[in-house]
Amino acid sequence: MKLLNQSKLGLLAILALGITLTSCKKLDNLVQVNLELQMAQVPFTIEPSPAGNTTTTGITHYDVDSAIKASNASFGVGNIKSAKIDSVVITLTDSTFAGVTNTQASFHSDADTSTILIAGNTNSSASSSLTLQPSTTLDLTNYIKATSFTYVFSSTHPAINSPIQANAAVYFHLVVGPN
Repeated sequence: MKLLNQSKLGLLAILALGITLTSCKKLDNLVQVNLELQMAQVPFTIEPSPAGNTTTTGITHYDVDSAIKASNASFGVGNIKSAKIDSVVITLTDSTFAGVTNTQASFHSDADTSTILIAGNTNSSASSSLTLQPSTTLDLTNYIKATSFTYVFSSTHPAINSPIQANAAVYFHLVVGPN
């Protein structure tokens, strides 16, 4: 009888330990922080060219670690669980997107130097602002743990007779939590 009681007690202890460990995992999920992060405007210039394809680059520096710490001092880039693109908005300061097609945005960072396509738009309107459709399944965690970001913008366009100044706003959604 004594052995049976000890077995029940042991089983109860194992069950309690299992519940406690699962509860800790659930508590970790409760302290995760969702951050909407917009890096500074990424300025770039589209140089004069005949009709066809063009590619241009914009570089920005942004301290992601400081931005995370400003939201919650307990976390930093080492605590990023996921990083996704919410949107990419390109604004032309002195022209329109009339006749521009196949606009794409790619990027790489000093943390991951392989260039990756993050958003695109096959058609455009005559507006001076164009929102690109982001890849919703792309996790950029390895890229975002950086301070220097190089964006590459490409499109098919009619002839460009004079330089066009542009800015891109890239919006990220980060989930940050304990390791």
